[in-house]
Amino acid sequence: MIWWHWFLIILGFFIISLPISMWYIKIAPRKPTNEGDWVSDNAKTASVTVDGRVLTIKNVRDFTWRTSKDHDVKWKEETYNLDDLVGLYYIIEHIHKFRALAHTMVTFEFKNNRFLTCSFEVRRKKGQRFHPWTGLWRSFTLIQIWATEHDLLWLRTNLRKNETYLFPCATLPEKREKMLLQLCKRTNELAEKPEFYHTLAKSCTTSLIREANIVTPGKIPFSMGEIMPGYSVKPAIKFGVVQDLGGYKKTKELARIDKIASELNSQEGYSIAIRKNLEGKFTHPK
Repeated sequence: MIWWHWFLIILGFFIISLPISMWYIKIAPRKPTNEGDWVSDNAKTASVTVDGRVLTIKNVRDFTWRTSKDHDVKWKEETYNLDDLVGLYYIIEHIHKFRALAHTMVTFEFKNNRFLTCSFEVRRKKGQRFHPWTGLWRSFTLIQIWATEHDLLWLRTNLRKNETYLFPCATLPEKREKMLLQLCKRTNELAEKPEFYHTLAKSCTTSLIREANIVTPGKIPFSMGEIMPGYSVKPAIKFGVVQDLGGYKKTKELARIDKIASELNSQEGYSIAIRKNLEGKFTHPK
């Protein structure tokens, strides 16, 4: 074998081994943590206690946002009775011109116009910025945020001005309740043993799907919407997760909330106002 054959073999081995070595030297040793100098909206770790039919959630976020950077910090302890749970919504926020990129959340509706939103996100340290690429390499701890709906959604619709949708779910009452309890269980798991966020394997959307499939095994099979959440509403309708309000286009039209939200001057009354287009168009399964 002539010398350049050996050269190509050695070069190929080097090219293959370099990223593997970098993984084991630089990335694999990293450990997820709940300790750090976090940005203010990621500063607290939520935890849940369950006493019969009553849930108590510690560190529910309830910020008042003036700009996407300026806000009044407020964390509180809230109690919810499972007997008051009446509805569930799936939320999609488009975060980029490439519409496949989106953030997803869920909101639980209780009697007396109480709305509790759950969001799986990257936990950012001060000065740290998220990018889907860095989210592949153990760069962020996964955080599960419980917050008032007007905190999480006002920030997105009115300050970031992102296209946002609120879809009523087709979930039966017993499954809504189990989903809430499963998410609460997940909250305590992450509080006790932190995990890494991963753009493809452990993101906002894949985390929600994981918990939904624990509640109802096989309910949400794999689709491209799982890794491209901006396109997840079609499979969500197909799988019976989101209510069909008259076809795909009509459902999206009724569920869009950022245009309505842009007319509001404050977070007060936000959750009622953004449901204006949905009034009389659906009922929560009973």
